[in-house]
Amino acid sequence: MKILLVGASSDIAQNLYNNHKNNYNFIRLSSDSEHSDVDNFNLQDSTTYVDEDNIDGIVYFPGTIVLKPFKQLSLETFENDYNINVLGLIKILKYYEAKLSENSSLVFISTVAAKVGMPFHASISMCKSSLEALARSLAAEWSPKVRVNCVAPSLVETKLAKRFFRNDKQKEMMSERHPLKTTGVSDDISSAVEYLISKKSKWVTGQVFGVDGGMSTIKI
Repeated sequence: MKILLVGASSDIAQNLYNNHKNNYNFIRLSSDSEHSDVDNFNLQDSTTYVDEDNIDGIVYFPGTIVLKPFKQLSLETFENDYNINVLGLIKILKYYEAKLSENSSLVFISTVAAKVGMPFHASISMCKSSLEALARSLAAEWSPKVRVNCVAPSLVETKLAKRFFRNDKQKEMMSERHPLKTTGVSDDISSAVEYLISKKSKWVTGQVFGVDGGMSTIKI
């Protein structure tokens, strides 16, 4: 199976690649050349995209975490977050739609904040809510040829979120927010992604998989 990993330098993408590279033909796209199979990839420039046909899946990893009070969020921040989280994905889909194989699978990375209202999450929750709505719409429009799903994590120990894990006390505070009393790791998310790109999920589309330690549905 030929799978495009967009934003392949992310910790979750690297975990997926390292754990399953023997089972899939992964093609990594990243502006970080160390984690890219094409040179000079630029999400905003489709001329840098790899020209491949018969693509069995696309996983879209790019994301941002800008957490500020609404009054401190500039229009430029909203625009930048939207460009990365949503418009970048749309550019990828516009380019590769005609190149998708029958029974292909798309997976977008969302966030628990798209479902649960949280202070200081206005920009990212707006972006990821848009992404989830897009996933449901495309799941309906492109069925039965293409399945489209999302994985919505809570806080995961990655380099993007490293400022939330500076010390043991901070990590403990973050863990206590979740019903399972722990935060996630990359493998928790990549395992869900792998399920959704595989044939094991052939009857799953239009869904948002919460991998969030119970945060989105449980209060204890």
